[in-house]
Amino acid sequence: EEPGTLVMTGDRQTKQFAPITDLVETLKASNCSIDYLEKTGALPLRVQTTGNGWKGGPLSLTASVSSQFVSSIMMSAPYAKNEVTLKLSSKPIVSKHYIDITLEVMKLFGVNVIRNSDDTFTIPQKSYVNPSVVRVEGDAAAAAYHLAAAAVTGGTVTVENIGTASLQADSRFCSLLAKMGCDVKQTETTTTITGPLPPVQKAAAAQAAAAVKVDGDDDGGSGGGSSRRESAGGTPELSAIAQPIDMGGMAESFMTLAAVAALANGTTTITNVENQRHKHCNRLEVVASELRAVGVECKETKDGLIIEGNPRLRSRAVIEATRINTHSDGRVAMSFAVLGCAVPGIRIEGKRCVDASYPTFWNHLSTIEANLRPVVESQSIKIPQNEASVWIVGMRGVGKSILGKQVAKAIGRQFIDLDNIFEIRHGIKIREFVLKHSWREFRTREYNLFKEFCGTHSRGYVIACGAGLVETPLAMELLKRLPLVVQLNRHIDDIKKTLTRDSTRPALLKDGKYAWDMKAIWDSRKDRYHAASSYEFSIIRGDTNWGKILEDFTRFLLTITMNPVGRARTFEKYVHNDLKVAKLVGGTFFLSLTFPSMREAIPNMQDLVAGNSAIELRVDLWKSWEFDFIQEQIALFRRHCCLPIVYTIRTVGQCGKFPNDEKKLFRLYDLGIRLGCEFIDMEHHWSRAARNRLLSHRRHAKIIASAHFKNSNGGTEADLENTFRACAHGGRADVVKVVTTAFCLEDAIRLVHVAKNVKLKGNPPKIILAMGAVGQISRVFNEFLTPVTHALMPGVAAPGQLSIAEIMTARNMLSIRAPLIREMLIIGRGITMSLAPLLFNTAFKYLHLEHKAKIFDTEEIMGAGAG
Repeated sequence: EEPGTLVMTGDRQTKQFAPITDLVETLKASNCSIDYLEKTGALPLRVQTTGNGWKGGPLSLTASVSSQFVSSIMMSAPYAKNEVTLKLSSKPIVSKHYIDITLEVMKLFGVNVIRNSDDTFTIPQKSYVNPSVVRVEGDAAAAAYHLAAAAVTGGTVTVENIGTASLQADSRFCSLLAKMGCDVKQTETTTTITGPLPPVQKAAAAQAAAAVKVDGDDDGGSGGGSSRRESAGGTPELSAIAQPIDMGGMAESFMTLAAVAALANGTTTITNVENQRHKHCNRLEVVASELRAVGVECKETKDGLIIEGNPRLRSRAVIEATRINTHSDGRVAMSFAVLGCAVPGIRIEGKRCVDASYPTFWNHLSTIEANLRPVVESQSIKIPQNEASVWIVGMRGVGKSILGKQVAKAIGRQFIDLDNIFEIRHGIKIREFVLKHSWREFRTREYNLFKEFCGTHSRGYVIACGAGLVETPLAMELLKRLPLVVQLNRHIDDIKKTLTRDSTRPALLKDGKYAWDMKAIWDSRKDRYHAASSYEFSIIRGDTNWGKILEDFTRFLLTITMNPVGRARTFEKYVHNDLKVAKLVGGTFFLSLTFPSMREAIPNMQDLVAGNSAIELRVDLWKSWEFDFIQEQIALFRRHCCLPIVYTIRTVGQCGKFPNDEKKLFRLYDLGIRLGCEFIDMEHHWSRAARNRLLSHRRHAKIIASAHFKNSNGGTEADLENTFRACAHGGRADVVKVVTTAFCLEDAIRLVHVAKNVKLKGNPPKIILAMGAVGQISRVFNEFLTPVTHALMPGVAAPGQLSIAEIMTARNMLSIRAPLIREMLIIGRGITMSLAPLLFNTAFKYLHLEHKAKIFDTEEIMGAGAG
């Protein structure tokens, strides 16, 4: 700028929220040359520093926003051309005690301000004179953070240069802590706070006291520690103050009190801080929003907050660190740092915002925090996948609400629709809210609601999110950290049909045509949905049978939530509890489907899958490996078969059709997990880094680590043992599968012998196969998930593959195992002609079981099962 001018500006937040209009207009009315450079009432400003100067005289200033404006006028007034008479034109006058401090300091420097009345002051023309000695008090509002840290942790903190002789109203913050159960000791220049023992420390102290109790020490007296805490009001832990708390005199500390109130038993009501809406941000709105994100019920009022304390936050389970958006306000950051001393998983975003008012805050806090010994270390507590809430994302019209509500009921969870919660809280439909405010405002409040529920509903819910939540970058980051985010996917043409029938959607015009290009929206969001979610459930194109879709979705969620009735659970006890698979009747089998698409298998699906415990989907044999095609095939399979999926992509080097491309292969492995397949067949010869990553990110899936020797018998017994151990991955693989090529009977027998005797960490089940005609004996001996074929298939998946009937016949012929035969009695009166035995025996034969069913006709049924 040219000489004689000064430009004043600030960061984005200050330019937006700093309420400077009243001060600027008062000065301009007194002959000061000040111009707004961008927006009226906001920084930046250009101030003319040469010219006629400040005229002074009678001035009127609003004092309901900030006492800093009053102090700035008063301290500058002695240099005005005329004596200044300042009239405070509005009530209430906020932070009056800071005005009183300003008058005392000016008096100390030789300028006596005349108080004409409570709201009128005369400031004479006079130069300041430096006194010989000035004692400057510490910042009481800054000290309150450390005193509050002691209150929430049960520790002790002493602050110097703040005591009973302090002029600042915030020095009385300790009296509020005393009412909440803290022990307070003050001198003229020091304040010491000892917080009440939180429940965890209290229990430990009680156990320690019981351990050292001696004879005669049972007269009801208490030691010094307990008497200290009882003297603070008799409360064993933090308790809310029953009456509303007027914080008008120390408004800067209302957020610090809110942090303590969040952990106190009971309801805390803070009043008379409406001016805090006009600071660096709307502090009332921000504090309420961020407390809710942590898990505290907090309601805004016109001039304050109502906080329902939640002491259980000290041991809350955390999906990931709750990110506190400080809005570049240092006091917000420091207040939530207090909460973070006692509550796990608090992360302050933009912590450098404290530099403007308290640059050494973090150093001071870390110094004292080591001595406070927080009850719970501030670490994220990982929620098991079977307990974590399921978050559903996806386009409008995809069925998030209708399916979410029904599936939650089916799997025994509560359902929450965040859009519905939004409308209830705001008392207005989303469409109307957007029209009244803006999409930007809706996205901001939508994110705040989502973040709140991440903290309060992290376990045991099914929660439908808004379609556009992924438009918010912070929401995307949070979604990526949640254990169970399911993208519900439906073809865009089917979505269009749904949306054109629903006039409640925000983007619908009154003529019934959708205002936006849905295909364009899908294209812009597709990658975001994928990045934000860990699972994906696809609805078959054109499918409107919502009953069947619900059944498929229910089975899908039972699988990924690792529910005991999920489809993979049939075998988990054998995988993890080290039970003998031989106890299963005839062993277990999986059918290797070799069709190029599921639509070719569907007509004969019932016959194909009979007798199997799982179905292998040979993805490498499909006619396409595009993601969309694979999603469709798995959706089609789920519709027609409820057996667990063994998801297999066999590469060319391992007797399959898929290219030897590790990157593409493992990307499709990830897709199999994402689509909820129960078993993933992972080839063991790829890089250790790729295999370790898949094993670490398997989520719900069981990993079958497999080795295939296309033109080799696997080598010596020692070589085979090393192969088994390599596939076991140190106990991390759920199933070990070794496939060799047999050139003679001895090759197959050697494989069976090694598999029986090799010792593997974790003792995983083994699948052993020797390909070729002479190796078929290995399939007869294998008892866990033996791959089989069927006469209705276009071909076998591997040379020498047998059907269930062929394997069972061979076992019986070779007397490898005595068939388990059970007799089933159909008991009743007058049932001689019943067809039940025929039905049961046909089923047994169909499933290759040796059981028999027969009639037991009797008149005496009572007591038949009495023992």
